[in-house]
Amino acid sequence: MNDTSTESASATTEFNLRKIQPQLARFCFRTQALVLLGMVCMASDAVAQTSIKHIKNGLRLEFKTAQVELVAATPEALRLSVIYNHQGPINSSFLAPTDQENSVTWREIRLDGWVGVASQIGSLMMNPENGEWRLQDADGKVIIPEHKLSDLSQPLSADDPRIKIQLGWDKENPVDVYGCGNGVTSLIQHEARAGVSNGKAVLPYFWARAGYAVLGVTVDDNRPASWQKAASGDSVEWNFPGARADLYLMPAATLKDATAAYAKLTGAAPVPPRWTFGYLQSRWGWTNQIEVEAALKRFHDLKIPVDAFIFDFEWYTRKPDYELSNEGEDGFADFGWNTNLFRDLPDEIKKFKSEGLRFVAIRKPRLGDKDLLAMAREKQWDLKSHTTENVPARDLDFNLAEVRQWYIEQLAPLIEMGIAGWWNDEGESTYTTYYNWNLAERIAMDRYRPNARLWTLNRAYSPGTQRFGAATWTGDINSSWEVFHETPVHLLNWSLAGMPYGTCDIGGFFGNPSDELISRWMEAGVFFPIMRTHSEVHYQPHFPWLYGADAMDAIRKAIELRTRLIPYYYSLAYQTFETGIPLMRPLVMEFPDDPRVANLTDEWLMGDSFLAAPILKEGGRRSVYFPAGDWYLFGSTNRLQGSRSIEVTAALDEIPTYVRAGTILPLGPIIQNVTEQPGGPLELQIYPGKDASFTLIEDDGVTQNYLKGATRRTTFHWDDSKRELNWKREGSYSGKDVFKEMRVVVFDSRGISEATSSLTSSGSVQPKPQPH
Repeated sequence: MNDTSTESASATTEFNLRKIQPQLARFCFRTQALVLLGMVCMASDAVAQTSIKHIKNGLRLEFKTAQVELVAATPEALRLSVIYNHQGPINSSFLAPTDQENSVTWREIRLDGWVGVASQIGSLMMNPENGEWRLQDADGKVIIPEHKLSDLSQPLSADDPRIKIQLGWDKENPVDVYGCGNGVTSLIQHEARAGVSNGKAVLPYFWARAGYAVLGVTVDDNRPASWQKAASGDSVEWNFPGARADLYLMPAATLKDATAAYAKLTGAAPVPPRWTFGYLQSRWGWTNQIEVEAALKRFHDLKIPVDAFIFDFEWYTRKPDYELSNEGEDGFADFGWNTNLFRDLPDEIKKFKSEGLRFVAIRKPRLGDKDLLAMAREKQWDLKSHTTENVPARDLDFNLAEVRQWYIEQLAPLIEMGIAGWWNDEGESTYTTYYNWNLAERIAMDRYRPNARLWTLNRAYSPGTQRFGAATWTGDINSSWEVFHETPVHLLNWSLAGMPYGTCDIGGFFGNPSDELISRWMEAGVFFPIMRTHSEVHYQPHFPWLYGADAMDAIRKAIELRTRLIPYYYSLAYQTFETGIPLMRPLVMEFPDDPRVANLTDEWLMGDSFLAAPILKEGGRRSVYFPAGDWYLFGSTNRLQGSRSIEVTAALDEIPTYVRAGTILPLGPIIQNVTEQPGGPLELQIYPGKDASFTLIEDDGVTQNYLKGATRRTTFHWDDSKRELNWKREGSYSGKDVFKEMRVVVFDSRGISEATSSLTSSGSVQPKPQPH
């Protein structure tokens, strides 16, 4: 599998055969009998009726008008392909560049007239006589029942070629799947029409409780596949535009297994810069440089942490381009900056950096300058039509390599002056605009600021976009309790669909939130992967000090907690990079057998044990459900029994937050921004009841040196029976930002125990009970 362009800067992952030897041994034992039996059937009439050829890692079955390929595509996925007109391989942007297909161990199977391929994860089988196929897991269990492909004896329509592939389904059970993206306000989904729009991204992917995940790939990524339940109820019907259809099938017993397999197939999300885990203040409507600098001073004077200002239109142009004609305007500053706002932008960025603030700038996918627009049209670099925001057709076609190359050159001076990240807005003109836009920005960063991490914020995405360092937000939402309540489900659905870094316009884009609404939204934002506020130019900016004393105190307290959680979230980001498991998780991911959490979205987990149940409705009350096990009120000895719900009342500055028994939770001190880390000792909170472990990961927070092993990993183990904490450190990173001291706090129903220690390369402590 190859990327759509050799430009891709994504790192490839070396496949280590030793990692699969135990599974491979079990696989060989299970399939040996099938292979021996299959030898008897190799010359059967049923198989002989269809031509079967060997291809790389699989088989090709030649039917009357089409071919079917059964392939062990990667160590995590099998591929079923239906091909008309001898279409060649699909080079999809959805799929991570990899050489793993050269290392897949697989075996051909022929049994009772069926043929197929088997690997360590399962087997993909087909009956050449009637076109039926099925998928089995590594234990031989059928997870996609037999179902016929479309009539392979008939040619495709010449006017609108489409391939339909039906996945067998248990008619007695509903079509309930997860991971299709955020097109609905439910975790459980029943159909998906892949596409992008303002704050929406629906993907040709899902995980089914039957025990598998599936990704559909078409010949044109900008015409993605969609699926829906068949009228008969005994199958799910996938619809593929074009003359070739690839289904990547990943046996996965759990939702967690599925997200891990999907991340390997489409690419790992790199570790974002550490500052992105702080509080990010966005605004549309800055009027002058004095106002910008005064706002930063206000944050510092009020001791409200902030890590970045994110700037809208006015940073680069004196007026938005919505009113420009189709021909553009003379002198429009597409790649300059607005000197009415910043007299000397490079100097201003340096000043911000000296105070620990990052400068993030909005980008649009179109041109406004008349001459540049004429040049682009002459070279046929423009998209011919565009309806997003009702703007005339001035968008660049980022699918073209020459457009990306030109765009990279335009970004050079902006990157070199120190802009920390890009806010990519209104790029829903094609399904892969955000992908190719991010590809250009990744290459530009590598070229003009080598070794720096890329961070972008996008209004939608397609599979694979996460490989470049992309994050997403939910678009131009209204400021209302109803929209606020729906926000977590959108972010959770993105987590399950390969986008682990999601956020929203906290407080809403349109409208002025009440003091209570902005406070509660900020509190929920503490537990979003990215905490960012924003508002439309005609509404009040969402500065913490504009909502009254009580609200400001609540918001400050929430942002302080966010700052303290950075060591925890940053370590989770490494887990995401290495395993594909997202930071923000629905409870069903950790408690798959609990029907109460199958579609629960108003509470969620950060990691596997930190439960956020923020107030999402007016009035300060809510019901909180606790899955099985014991739970603690965060920062408290108050221990709660699980498998039940309780009613909670929370003051304006309180966030209902809980921690699973058997958890180690690392917290940093309150700092103004991440450049002040460590800023004091690490606080290691322990919630006993079970043995526990956690690996704290530290690095420089800004470069890609972590890919070369420049990290420090301290693994902590809590022995519950001994009431003892042990730790061991690995890795060479030793920058000035690492934690050197720690305070251990054990919360127990019997009281609090504490200990202090230097964070040496290894050690142990037994915290002592503290007097009441």
